[in-house]
Amino acid sequence: MRALLFVRVIRETRYLLLGLPLSLVSFALVTAGLVLGIGTAVLLAGLVVLSGTLVLARGFAHLERLRLSDLYGRPVVRLPYRGVPAEAGTARRLLTPLTCGRSWSDVLHALLCPIPATIGAVLAAAWWALALGGLLYPLWGWTLYLVPGYTEVGRFLLPESPALATLAVYLVGGLLFALTLPMALRVLAWTSSSLSRLLLLAPEEVTARVLTSRERNAGAEGQRRDTHRRRYVSARQESPMS
Repeated sequence: MRALLFVRVIRETRYLLLGLPLSLVSFALVTAGLVLGIGTAVLLAGLVVLSGTLVLARGFAHLERLRLSDLYGRPVVRLPYRGVPAEAGTARRLLTPLTCGRSWSDVLHALLCPIPATIGAVLAAAWWALALGGLLYPLWGWTLYLVPGYTEVGRFLLPESPALATLAVYLVGGLLFALTLPMALRVLAWTSSSLSRLLLLAPEEVTARVLTSRERNAGAEGQRRDTHRRRYVSARQESPMS
């Protein structure tokens, strides 16, 4: 049980802290590609740049699915991207991403993901710092006395023994943050990954939906067709260029 809790804490911390730099990189590159492509859209080159930007956003989306898979400890699934017919010419192959709705969802994710990623990373780092800082106060607390004008917090609680009171405050505070760290990381990881789950992952299994009466009467054959139409693709098995 403790080992599972430790693994979960590591996964959630890794997801939250790495999310900020990755989201900033994806935001910067995708935004630059959109601005350049839209600015030169009157030319064929601008449309190609836009198409390449969508492919780039698809790559970042695939990376985010791998991070979600690591976070959950299982493969995640998505709906397929629009394919290119075998007989399609060069121009159509280059511009097909522009007609793919899922590629635009990837772009939207790249533009919005810095918001939850920043909040999650900052709060996770702060929680870790408060927990470790409080518990390790006996090792570093002496450095505070080197700061000119430093006043111990314990002086307001126990003037007779300010050093002891300060030590107790830091240790109790660090212990409280350490005990609540797993739950805090769980909430932060769930909140931070909500946008990714909404835009990048497939919806729930078709068979798990609440069926309407007309769908019930359609029979098993209709359900099989619907399942085939909404086929699921493992994010671990598919490349972002698929």
